[in-house]
Amino acid sequence: MINFFRKIRRNLLEEGKVSKYLKYAIGEIILVVVGILIALQINNWNESRKSREVELNYLKNIQEDILSDSLYFERSWFKRGDKKIQGLNKTKNYYLNGIIPTDTITFINDVAYGGIYGIGRLTPNNRTYNELSSTGNISLISDQDIRDEIVAYYLNLEFLYEYGADSRSDYPHFMNSYKVFNPKFPDSVSPAEIPILLKMMRKDKFYQLTNSELTYAYSILSRLEYTKRDASLLYQRIESYLEFHIE
Repeated sequence: MINFFRKIRRNLLEEGKVSKYLKYAIGEIILVVVGILIALQINNWNESRKSREVELNYLKNIQEDILSDSLYFERSWFKRGDKKIQGLNKTKNYYLNGIIPTDTITFINDVAYGGIYGIGRLTPNNRTYNELSSTGNISLISDQDIRDEIVAYYLNLEFLYEYGADSRSDYPHFMNSYKVFNPKFPDSVSPAEIPILLKMMRKDKFYQLTNSELTYAYSILSRLEYTKRDASLLYQRIESYLEFHIE
């Protein structure tokens, strides 16, 4: 097409028709400009499509991470938290009332169960969020509300784990110093150690540790309830967004 305009331009110049030449020259310029604009538009469209694909993949991964954390908490704290609290309350009642249980082995194991999740550190499944934050790709999440909710959700998770690490007591360590924990035989109790264990549970220090561990358990479960609610809301918000944007 451009060669066609050049040929016409040459013919018009040879014929001395300047006005017609100018019209064709302008037409040639317009054609080139339109071609450039179309090319830029196509390039922008391709870049936008690629960004949208990356955004949708990030959101899908965030959903998977949220689901993974939610399942972990359901199988751990929400499933066993009440039993942990029951064991700690049995310890308190024994200290306060001094009633010797008829089944001492079951009682001691229940007391020991009060230390579950008191050792170690909770770690969220936040790989996707860490990547979004470290690379600056959080800006690819085009929906402002979803982006803000993602940031708020993971900031709350970070606070939860820091809070949990700071509020735990030495209850499990103190208990294990009197009753050895063997993963292969978690409920085993040496009959010879039962009197020592019962005496240890009447110590003021153990009572103080029990109260601290109870506070820790109540606090974590309460905060996890809010986290569970926020996780569900964020998951559903992302799900609706994906359904609308995925063809």
